[in-house]
Formats: sequence, structure tokens, C-alpha cells
Amino acid sequence: MSEVKLERAGLIRRIGAWVYDALVITAIMLLASGLGILFIHLLNSTALIEFEAGQDLAEYARTNLFYQAWLALCFFSFYIWFWRRGGQTAGLKTWRLQIRSLNGQPLTHIQCLLRLAFSFFGLGNLLVLLPPFKKRALQDIASGTEVIVLSKEDNKHVNWKGYM
Repeated sequence: MSEVKLERAGLIRRIGAWVYDALVITAIMLLASGLGILFIHLLNSTALIEFEAGQDLAEYARTNLFYQAWLALCFFSFYIWFWRRGGQTAGLKTWRLQIRSLNGQPLTHIQCLLRLAFSFFGLGNLLVLLPPFKKRALQDIASGTEVIVLSKEDNKHVNWKGYM
């Protein structure tokens, strides 16, 4: 990466990346839901599980803790995978943004989980607007990270494995 001090991302870029990632994660969650429903259907058709009287497959899935855990695992895994490998999801890459630790190291699993916990579905980004926070969102502060704007040259060289 170049030696130039990179600026932190503002709210508009963050929202742009959030919208792109929302589209990607929606597709992933639809696929994960379909696979989960298929698995439940297979378990039911082989009589390994039974639905209660009047309960259909969708109601069973909605109330099943394992199904909910599966969806949560898929959701968290998407972000953790990409943040740990290059600091960029598809939305971040498109908007030339990168998440990095304040010490310059790749994000740890703990930092990723803290970012997810404190983002409040994007509302944590509102702190970026307040001058005392120096363009850092709640999830940035809680996890010891920052979202920076990459130059076009630096953005081209970060791949999914996190290598330049």
C-alpha cells in the first residue's frame, strides 16, 4: 500500500457500501434459508423429525433454534470471512473502502464480532457525523478499527485472500 496517509470514510461512502452488502447478504440468506428448509424437509420425510398437529414446514423452521443458529452462522460468516481476508466485502471494494485495525494488522475474530455487535444494523455509523469521533463509527471504536478510503491503485491490489 502507498505511504500516503489514507483518510477515513465518511457517512455517504459507508451507506453506499452498506447498501451493496445488503443486496449480497440478502442473496446469501435466501440461499441459506433454502438449504435449511430443504434439510428440514428431508428430516421430516425420513421421519427423523415430526411436525406438531397443524404445524407446517415454515412454522417449524421459524421456531427451530438450530435453523435460526444456521442463519446467524451464515450471516456472521460472510462478514468475518471477508473482513479477515483483506478487510473488504463486495460493497467495501466497490466504494474503495477497507476495514483495518488501528495497528495496521488484519482484523481478529474478536474485532469482527465486536464490529457486528456494535453496528446496530448500520445505525452505529451515525457517529461518523460527530466531530469528536473523527469519522469513526461506534463499531470502529468498540473494535479498535477504522474504515479508510483507498486510492484506486491500492484498491485494485487487495484480493479476497487479503494480499496486495
